[in-house]
Amino acid sequence: MLKRIRAVVVAMAMGAGALTLVTSPASAGAALAAPDVSSVEVSPSPVVVENKDGKSVTFSFVVDGATSGGFTLRRPNGSHTSFDAKKVEDLSGGKQKWQGTRTFGRSDAPGDWKVTAKATSVVGTGTASKNFQVKQVWETDLAGFGASPEPIDQGDTLTLRGRLLINSTDGWRSYKGQKVYIAFRAEGSSGYKRVDYDYTDWKGRFSAGVKAEGDGWWRAEYDGSSVAHKSVSDSDQVDVLRKSTSSRIVGFDVAPDPADQGDELTARGRLQIDTSHGWDGIRGRKVNLLFKPDGSRSWQFVAYDWTGRGGWFSIDAQAEKSGWYRAEFRGSKGVKGTSSRAVYVTVKQPPAPADTRIIKFNAYPEPVKYGKYVKNKGKLQIWDGDHWTSYDHKKVALYFKRAGHSNWEYVKTVRTNGSGNFWTQVKAWHSGYWKIRFKGNDEAESSASRSDYVKVKK
Repeated sequence: MLKRIRAVVVAMAMGAGALTLVTSPASAGAALAAPDVSSVEVSPSPVVVENKDGKSVTFSFVVDGATSGGFTLRRPNGSHTSFDAKKVEDLSGGKQKWQGTRTFGRSDAPGDWKVTAKATSVVGTGTASKNFQVKQVWETDLAGFGASPEPIDQGDTLTLRGRLLINSTDGWRSYKGQKVYIAFRAEGSSGYKRVDYDYTDWKGRFSAGVKAEGDGWWRAEYDGSSVAHKSVSDSDQVDVLRKSTSSRIVGFDVAPDPADQGDELTARGRLQIDTSHGWDGIRGRKVNLLFKPDGSRSWQFVAYDWTGRGGWFSIDAQAEKSGWYRAEFRGSKGVKGTSSRAVYVTVKQPPAPADTRIIKFNAYPEPVKYGKYVKNKGKLQIWDGDHWTSYDHKKVALYFKRAGHSNWEYVKTVRTNGSGNFWTQVKAWHSGYWKIRFKGNDEAESSASRSDYVKVKK
């Protein structure tokens, strides 16, 4: 029995040796080889970042067996960044698909990038690489687009200007060297037609001159590029004036009416022209204000204004006499002149200032001790056409002239009460004269009291 066991052991040993002998060095190396990484993909490719939200990109590779995986990105400047991958699918033939995602944002430089896929197993690490491109596409804006002059006479040159801006890493800036088209949509048409173009200068500015043939809308169009979104400006409507276009002034009025002499009058109205689609306000035209005083046969020039948006104008004048006002447009190239209706304004002469007086003025006591109070009282009155009446709640000023001196010195101001009376007191240091003055105002003349002497005793 013991011999049989030994025989089996020997046989097993020989069998093991036989296996060892059969296995070649090449097959042993294959059994210990690192994972085979292949089929590295980038989706989407190229990577195009179009807005602030960035672009999510999926990276993947195929491997014949791995315990972990990841990706390393090499930027155009040579720096690196890494992120993990995870197994997402088992494939035929014992292979696996691994995948990872990364969002590319505005801070990722455009240019040539390289991704290296890495897979690790118990026996080693395998890698494979792929090149791809990152593109940054920025917003653009056609700012400040406008057509001038507006309106314009038929056949004259219309100038269209604007500025192209791009919102890059350092914010909005001028975008030079770009082709910007000028497009026109005629009134009654359903679409825009490109008629001219210009290249932007170093400040992003563009300009084109075209012949004005008919009414319509103008705009600028930029088609974009590999790094810039396309954009379209706001539209600007332009009215083209036919030969001998009629004009009119509507809504003309002058206020206030009646007015006091010296008041400021304001004349307002609107200048319109007859266009193919009705009466429209016309801007940039000079409108004169004329005046004919009572008793006169001739109109006198007063002032003028240039019409603004919608054809509105506003002209200020000073009221001097009663009379008639009207607005006049003398016409311009392709537009006939016109006048407004006449408006009468009554101007009232302001009443002459009324006389005033200060009565019952008294400075007391007399004499007064040095350093004690000297008191002043009196009453302010105004002439009311047929009698004197109290002038209440008005300021009057107290003055003092020292004995032996010639100058009056201001001391203080006091206000009259509801009966026109006033009262005040100040300390007395020198003998001299006291009096009250009323300065006057728009309705009342100035006045002063008599002077009253008070001796100061030490």
